[in-house]
Amino acid sequence: MADLLDFGTKPLAALLPEAIAARLSAAASVIEYDDGETIHSRGDVKPGLSIIRSGAVRFAIPGADGTYSTTSILGRGHCFGEATLFAGLPRAYDAIAIGKTVIEQIAKPRFDRIFDEEPALARALVIAMTIRLYSVLDFLDDVRRLPLDVRTAKVIATMASSSKQKKEIECSQTDLAFTLGVSRVSIGKALARLQDEGLIELGYGRIGVPDRKRLNAWVAARLPVEPLLRGD
Repeated sequence: MADLLDFGTKPLAALLPEAIAARLSAAASVIEYDDGETIHSRGDVKPGLSIIRSGAVRFAIPGADGTYSTTSILGRGHCFGEATLFAGLPRAYDAIAIGKTVIEQIAKPRFDRIFDEEPALARALVIAMTIRLYSVLDFLDDVRRLPLDVRTAKVIATMASSSKQKKEIECSQTDLAFTLGVSRVSIGKALARLQDEGLIELGYGRIGVPDRKRLNAWVAARLPVEPLLRGD
C-alpha cells in the first residue's frame, strides 16, 4: 500500500537530518495500534506531533449514520498534528490505523524544546506542509473539473512515477476509492475503462502500468491546463 499512501506528498522523515530525526524519536512515546483502532478523534484538543513509524493512518470525518468520509491516507514517515501545535486548533478528523500501525507521539513541551533549538526542523515542516497543501489544492481542482476516469488515471500515474517496481503499484480498489472519495463501485467502473484502454492491468492488490509514458500522455491530453507537477 505504500505507493498509494504517499503519492503527491513528501514525508517529514525524508526531509529531516538524521540527527534531528533521532532526537525526535528519543523524545517520543511509541504507541502501537491494531487495524481499525482510533488514534485520535475529531475535536480532540491535546497538542502534539505524531510521526508514522510503520503502517498507515486514514483520516476521515464520521457521519451521523456511522459511516466515514475519508479525506486522506498517510504512510510511513509522514507526520500529523501540526495544527494543534502551531495554531492551537482541535483535530479536524478521526485518525484510524490501517493495519498494524506504530506511531511516535511527541508531546508539545518536548516538541517545542526541539523546535526552538533545531532550525532545520522548522524548515522541514514548512516544506512538508507546503507540498501537502499544494497537493490538496491540486486534488480539489481535479474534483471540480475532471471526470473520475481521468482523476483515477492521474493518481495511478503519480503513484507509478514513485513506485520502486515502476511497472506496477501496490494498492487495492478500496484504498483507491478512499483516496478519491468515491464509492467502490464507481472506482471499479473507472478502472475497468482504463483497462479497456490498455493503460493499466488489474491484479489482486496491485495495478500494472505497462507503459507509463503512454499513461502520462493519456492523462495530459485530457487536462484542461498544462500540469504544474507531473511524474517522469
